[in-house]
Amino acid sequence: MADTGVKKQHGSLAEVSYDDEEVALVGAATEPAVDDDDPAEATDPMLTTGPGGKSEAQMNGVMILSLLDKIIGVVDQIQQTQNGLESRQEAMEKSVSTIQGELAKLSKNHIDTANTVNKMLEKVRKVSVNVKTVRSNLEKQAGQIKKLESNESELLKRRNFKVLIYQVKYLAIMNTLKHSTC
Repeated sequence: MADTGVKKQHGSLAEVSYDDEEVALVGAATEPAVDDDDPAEATDPMLTTGPGGKSEAQMNGVMILSLLDKIIGVVDQIQQTQNGLESRQEAMEKSVSTIQGELAKLSKNHIDTANTVNKMLEKVRKVSVNVKTVRSNLEKQAGQIKKLESNESELLKRRNFKVLIYQVKYLAIMNTLKHSTC
């Protein structure tokens, strides 16, 4: 990516006409400034010592290593947390699938129960219709019986019918006589 930015800069510089002054200014801007007059300031940063006798580069290296250790610790902690979250999510998914299975069973049982209740209600309706029909038939028969009883009592009053009560023995004798004469 840095190369493309540099290429774009060179491309934009190529479009501009070069003067000797502009080239000198651009060259001066891109090169680091070095003062050759003072040799005491031209020291290597690796050789510069800080407090405790360590060079600045060593201190920077130690600081970078400690930061990297902290970053590694944080990344490890994040991975552990992520693993824990993944295991919890798997457990929750199992629980949800178990609950869904139980709900499906419950729904099926509810549908079966509703169908059974509907069948029973239909049978109760049929029985109720039959009971109403039987009741109306019994009421009609009761009315007919009352009419017959009233007609019978009326006939008995008019004609003086006599009811003969036969004894069982007399009937048995009569039956034997009939069989013997035949």
